[in-house]
Amino acid sequence: LGRPVSVVKELLENALDADSSKVTVQVGGSSSGGVLQHLSVTDNGKGISRIDLKKAAQRFATSKLRVADDLKRIQSFGFRGEALASISMVAKLQIVSRRTADKTCAYKQSYKNGLPIQPRAQPSAGLQGTTVTVQDLFYNVAHRKRAFQKKDSVEYQSILEVCQRYAIH
Repeated sequence: LGRPVSVVKELLENALDADSSKVTVQVGGSSSGGVLQHLSVTDNGKGISRIDLKKAAQRFATSKLRVADDLKRIQSFGFRGEALASISMVAKLQIVSRRTADKTCAYKQSYKNGLPIQPRAQPSAGLQGTTVTVQDLFYNVAHRKRAFQKKDSVEYQSILEVCQRYAIH
């Protein structure tokens, strides 16, 4: 994930793979952090189970394959989780998700370096679907962070173009 627009693209694809009919993208934060400070994608899709949240940002984690024959029937943009693992290596990542089966609440899990920060997902307020929040992008990759800090307008424009392309399809 070399650019903030790549993060948004991956999160949009995850939302579409979750059969979402509505996706909201939020970019930016404080005036000093801009596009690197805050990115979030919220969808009204299937959601992620409380148990699966624990492993959602692990490398090679996917909800798409249960048995080997599932490889023949993949119809998605990618494997939900591969991007989340990469994002959690270079940013502060939080997922809040609620499935239809979750009658009482959503669940929240935060990650660092591909691992959950808490031992289990915590109850949280949330609507049906998933919100993935990425904060302080490239906080641990100083040269990459510096490269994008002065290019907010370029990244905003790139993110807008990606969102428009997906909205048209």
